[in-house]
Amino acid sequence: MVRLDQDKLNGDIKPSSTNIHNAKAISAKNANSDVEPFSLFVLKSMVDENVPPTPNNFQIYFEKLLENKPISFRKRINGYLEADDDEANEDRARMEREIKEGFVQIKGMVKVVSTVYKNLNILKQIVKKRSSELKVNFSQLSVENTLSTLNDDMEKLTALTAKQMEALKAYYDKTLEILKDVDEKAIFDLRYGVYNKKHFLNSLQKEFDAIRQYNHKSSIVMVNIKDKVLGKVVTAKEREMLTRNIAKLLMKTSRRSDVVAHYGGGIFAILMKHTDLDSAQKACERIAELIYGTSFFIDEMEIKIDIGLGIMPINPDYSIEESIAGALDVLPKTGKDTEIYLVGKFIGDE
Repeated sequence: MVRLDQDKLNGDIKPSSTNIHNAKAISAKNANSDVEPFSLFVLKSMVDENVPPTPNNFQIYFEKLLENKPISFRKRINGYLEADDDEANEDRARMEREIKEGFVQIKGMVKVVSTVYKNLNILKQIVKKRSSELKVNFSQLSVENTLSTLNDDMEKLTALTAKQMEALKAYYDKTLEILKDVDEKAIFDLRYGVYNKKHFLNSLQKEFDAIRQYNHKSSIVMVNIKDKVLGKVVTAKEREMLTRNIAKLLMKTSRRSDVVAHYGGGIFAILMKHTDLDSAQKACERIAELIYGTSFFIDEMEIKIDIGLGIMPINPDYSIEESIAGALDVLPKTGKDTEIYLVGKFIGDE
């Protein structure tokens, strides 16, 4: 009987180390031929616009100018970037998730120990009660002595358990303090896989400061799912799943330098650095095109999605709160059948 080599049958040939090395060298050469001249163009554009060529600004301008290139060129460059992606944020999100899971486990452990302690106290009361009942019959001296000894043992055991609980509680309080500190420094909303509101506001404050110093343009975009859509979804779990899918699409259409965050109540906020109003409007058109072009199903029922999009150009003469409020105010006036997006206004500018 002849046995076929399944690998060869499938056409899977393992490359030699030499072939792999040559392939990497060719890939690196191709990457250089595309990336190097474009990087020089990015750097020249930054110098011409008087933008400090910091690593962060370079990344933002790199992505911004890449949007104006032909799609074939963008795909090639994005392919090189994906191979060089930094997974620090993904690792941090995983760490935060594991820490919170550990916190849940610790709480469960303490709860169990606390229950054991309560049960010991109950047992102690039972022994005392039975001892009192037996003392009525003075003829049973031996039984009384036995119960007295048992009661002493229970007292000792209870005292020992109490000390252990005090020590355990001290460990728990310290762990809780550490976990709360980690939670306060968390930057992700683990439900939706995006940044949290606190990180968004911190990033926004830094961007306000940078605009005051360098006078560039940046924008805020607020996004929400219409209440009439969420009202058709029966369970809270399904509504969260739908919202999570919207968050994934927002991440998919955003630039790496954008800060996509869950602002709260199912509303998402996007900080678009070095993005003027015209570019922010084009970004909203891409967001709408992607989301409206995606089918959403819950238990074989298709959900007709509808979202609101509000834009606010950042003006450092106004506060962060006023800027966010301007974008939020126009959300109810936007939608699939009305205006895809609207630009908010500051109070007094109307």
